Amino acid sequence: MQTHRAVVLFNLGGPDSLAAVEPFLANLFSDPDIFRVPLGRLIQKPLARFIARRRAPEAARGYRAIGGRSPLLENTLAQAQALQAELNKQAAVRVAAGAARVQASSGFEHDVYVCMRYWHPRATEVVAQLKSKGYTDVVLLPLYPQYSVTTSGSSYNEFMRVCRDANYAPSIRFIRDWYRQPDYQRAIVESLRQALRELPDPDPAHVECLFSAHGLPQKFVRAGDPYEQQVRATYEAIRAQLNWPHTTLCYQSRVGPLEWLKPYTDEVIRAKAAAGAKQILVYPIAFVSDHIETLYELGITYAQLARDCGVSHYRVVPALNAHPRLIAALRDLVLT
Repeated sequence: MQTHRAVVLFNLGGPDSLAAVEPFLANLFSDPDIFRVPLGRLIQKPLARFIARRRAPEAARGYRAIGGRSPLLENTLAQAQALQAELNKQAAVRVAAGAARVQASSGFEHDVYVCMRYWHPRATEVVAQLKSKGYTDVVLLPLYPQYSVTTSGSSYNEFMRVCRDANYAPSIRFIRDWYRQPDYQRAIVESLRQALRELPDPDPAHVECLFSAHGLPQKFVRAGDPYEQQVRATYEAIRAQLNWPHTTLCYQSRVGPLEWLKPYTDEVIRAKAAAGAKQILVYPIAFVSDHIETLYELGITYAQLARDCGVSHYRVVPALNAHPRLIAALRDLVLT
């Protein structure tokens, strides 16, 4: 008998209006898995609200430049819809084929949900829906190919806290990381090759290709977070498939006084320009959905930096979003 399984896509979330920027940031800075302060339970939320008030005007400028809101929910919903269609089509194909040996997963109809960490729909909303509909089988799939406690780990911890508070205990499978998934890597390679063809001089020998990942404070790496190792492994795999002569892994989005993963993307752009680079292609290697870091930081702020440094052609390759190979990768992760 066929039953329903819930697939929950974890993502960061983003403000859906300029008025939402400050409360979104307050939710972010309230995260105990990222920001650990003395007497955290007593002072974390008031401190988070204080920091959010200070940072909101600058953050709002970025969101204003890309339309006044984050496109992350829209992009993630498109991924969820494509994944649900692909999962249920795959199940139908297997059943129609009358295979003698059908994996247990093919006996499910899949319902795909989106769960954002710092803006709506948040874990409390999603867990309430899952419980009310009686799902007993749930797959948690972060839209972060590389694991970090600050992203996938934080989303998982929050989801499980909410489940405990709601007295909801389904069977849960958590897909911790998937940076080695072949279709995911092929999708990146295809996107880069297409973007290369659109440059004035599409010879890889005449292009600096930067793989820009979201940064992480070094203290997390020293504590054993595998993010840097997994990002580098992704970069090395893609570089081997491309076989382009000029590629660099770098990191963006650092804030505050802590030491972050290096080299920094903006410093790499300056160095490449100073060395004479005229064409720079940037790929957001740790992102699968376009949002403020790809559209504003890479696409506007660093584009202006590159022009100011004398780079003639600077191009940011879009994140995979609903790329068919990404959807195929997500499908296989759920069904495996």
